[in-house]
Amino acid sequence: MRVMTATATNDQLGPLTRRVKEFVAAQGKVMAAGVKSPSDWAPVAEFVAVDEFKRVGAYLEELTWDDYTHFLTGWASGGTRFEMTEFYVTEVGDTVFQEIEERHYRGDTFIRKNVIAVYRFTKDSKIRHLDIYEQARDSGDWIKDAAMEAMEA
Repeated sequence: MRVMTATATNDQLGPLTRRVKEFVAAQGKVMAAGVKSPSDWAPVAEFVAVDEFKRVGAYLEELTWDDYTHFLTGWASGGTRFEMTEFYVTEVGDTVFQEIEERHYRGDTFIRKNVIAVYRFTKDSKIRHLDIYEQARDSGDWIKDAAMEAMEA
């Protein structure tokens, strides 16, 4: 086993942390424009190694890039509004750990989650793997349904 440590902190964003922020901003722009189909997520693909990408979600669903865009479409459709607050970011080697609070709004439903997103990158700074770990009292049926539908597609 290889052990990597981060022993210093600073106010400078690392190169992969900047990529995560750009990726999240691109997702926000797509959502703000309105999502109707998986192809709407094309602008986000520039940050992703689409041929090798895998996302493992909170329900242990494993999604390819194509599956993930279907999941995002199901999650975002129906008027979902999303906000997040970033608490901590750690960049070590080819990995960024992002600790956030997510807030999901849909109709009268509000869901708050504590999430750690773990991004792993290729040598050319493309996201190749994304793991999601969450704490929530209620994950929201529409979110669970979108994950299950994407796995079945």
